[in-house]
Amino acid sequence: MVMDEERREGLRARLAHGRETFLGVVSALDEAALDRPVWAEGGTWTARELIGHVAYAEAGMRPLIAGGVAGSAPVPPADFDIDRYNEGNLRRARTQTIPELLARLDDSRQETLRLLAPLTARELDLPVQHPVAGPTTVEGIFRIIAYHERLHAKDLRAVLGAAEA
Repeated sequence: MVMDEERREGLRARLAHGRETFLGVVSALDEAALDRPVWAEGGTWTARELIGHVAYAEAGMRPLIAGGVAGSAPVPPADFDIDRYNEGNLRRARTQTIPELLARLDDSRQETLRLLAPLTARELDLPVQHPVAGPTTVEGIFRIIAYHERLHAKDLRAVLGAAEA
């Protein structure tokens, strides 16, 4: 249906904008800037670690999309700790180079777009529970992915500003 495709196209555009914004800032960081501190969830990370966080985050949200569409969206446990979850991903990311993390971002986006491609308006409206944002919809998770990249692009821009000061 036309309405389904219009919604999917709007989400693809939002995802593309978030990614372009994030990668635009990442490309401006030099080696020294990558090791500068950046505030992020749970404390202070370096710019390099923040890139790693973003590289792993999208893949962590795809099960919410797939589960929501299948009618079995995962529900975070009551004791879910976002800082502990992020630290686990950061441990993996710290072993990777920036080019490897950027390749992971690209691969992850391709998987996300494959999930989006067949979805109908009804499926986009299905409920899911994001572990931090709370109740949302399948469409809401796509929006959170894009917002997350824009949010952390802003954090990285602060590193660039600090380098210029």
